[in-house]
Amino acid sequence: MTTSASTKQRQEEDFRGWRSHNGRDYFRPLGESEYAYYIPASRNGLGDMFLHASFTTKSKSIIMDPSRIALCWAITRSRHPLLMSKVRKRQRSTPASINGQLSELISNYLNGPRTLSDERMSYLVISTSSLSTETDDADEGDYDLLMCAPHFIGDGASLHQCTHEFITLLASAQSSQNLKQKLTQPLNWVRERANVDLLPPALESRLSVPSSRLAKAAAKVNYLQSMHNEIGGHTLRRNQLGPQKTVMIEKSFSEEQTLKILAKCKQNGVTVNHALFALCNVAWGQSNLNFKAIREPLMMYTALNLRPYLSQHPSTTYWFLALTYFNVVLPAFVPTTLAAFWMRVRDVKEQTRKVVKSPFLTSRAMRGARVRAERVRGVSAGTNGGPSGGSGASGGASGKSEAKSATAQIRPFAALFGLSLIGNLDLVYRQEEYVAVGSGSEGEGEGRQKPGGFLLLEHTFGKKLWLHLCWDENGFEEGHVESFWECLEDAVEELVIGDGGDE
Repeated sequence: MTTSASTKQRQEEDFRGWRSHNGRDYFRPLGESEYAYYIPASRNGLGDMFLHASFTTKSKSIIMDPSRIALCWAITRSRHPLLMSKVRKRQRSTPASINGQLSELISNYLNGPRTLSDERMSYLVISTSSLSTETDDADEGDYDLLMCAPHFIGDGASLHQCTHEFITLLASAQSSQNLKQKLTQPLNWVRERANVDLLPPALESRLSVPSSRLAKAAAKVNYLQSMHNEIGGHTLRRNQLGPQKTVMIEKSFSEEQTLKILAKCKQNGVTVNHALFALCNVAWGQSNLNFKAIREPLMMYTALNLRPYLSQHPSTTYWFLALTYFNVVLPAFVPTTLAAFWMRVRDVKEQTRKVVKSPFLTSRAMRGARVRAERVRGVSAGTNGGPSGGSGASGGASGKSEAKSATAQIRPFAALFGLSLIGNLDLVYRQEEYVAVGSGSEGEGEGRQKPGGFLLLEHTFGKKLWLHLCWDENGFEEGHVESFWECLEDAVEELVIGDGGDE
């Protein structure tokens, strides 16, 4: 079936533009990337993100007044249209309120009935470990924050930035009355009715891709060549032992250890992100010494932020999805010397550089979005894992449907797991902007997974390096994940912290 040029143009206009029937409510279709995340989320909340942070305030009677919290959350949402949006597909019932301890609340969010819905695209919980009494004169209190949003309207960076924005507003010198007045002001896209573009469009409408026939052919050849080179024959040993139970474990390194890690990476001309791939490579080999050897390379995937590649837009919101994915392929055998290890880290750096600097990056991002959308539409039914599913059991960062050429069919194309590399959060949470709130801790942040889910997260916060592992406790062979985690900790200590890490 063919589509006329005029029909294509009309589809593109519908795809990128916001419209309104009454001047109050605005709507647009989901983009391909948004759709690829939305469908799994609409079924069981797959990918729904959350961020947990804790902080201390010495002025709780003012700052933590419930009405002030509600005002600050309302203002924060009003600045980001997608947090206020609804998906018009079908109505969903609102889940029951979640009670209990913080750990139970997080566990229920990850494993229980879905908290978010098509009608509720953002959710905030503020809790404290002890209840105030009338005789409580202390004005200092410890609080935990849980901010939630679906993955199809943003990413982890959006969630962290929004948490910083909310705490900054909460701790500001503005009175609650001033905040209330600010909330009553018309929203910018309503106030400037002639400029509906203040609403964020879909990612694909802001990516510039070549339109000539020759350029499209070159992009397709590049895509197929990359598929030919991306080989992965290793997968986690999944065995569903019971109902899904997503849990998180973490490892933090002291400031001194973190400085050693950063210095060692700088000495070798790489970053911590590059090193983590090679460390996982080593940990996987060491934790599977008794497992049948696999000759094929090991493949992992990670996300790439597309915001630097987007066309300019008048909207000031950072809440929109702007991700694509790429694979890193490494030899399966464990490097036997420190020099070999750092050479492998530099190989990760070179693979990353080729992806980031490729003139075909935006074309590959568009193709990848289309493939992931087709996957959830059922065009490539039966695909297990990959970024659209959140756990990366197989399929890597590209869609299998595009890989089934005569060449690719004989090559294994499975990703071991995905890495979420958030970066330095000390650049996001700027303490000087909320002096009324004492220094706290940025806790774990991830999202709902499917059975057998597995995702490794890394970031720096409070001048410390943090590793988080989010996985289905009942989804793997007994001891399989624990062994990998132990070997990963040992690899960091031996290769990049200890004195043996010096070449």
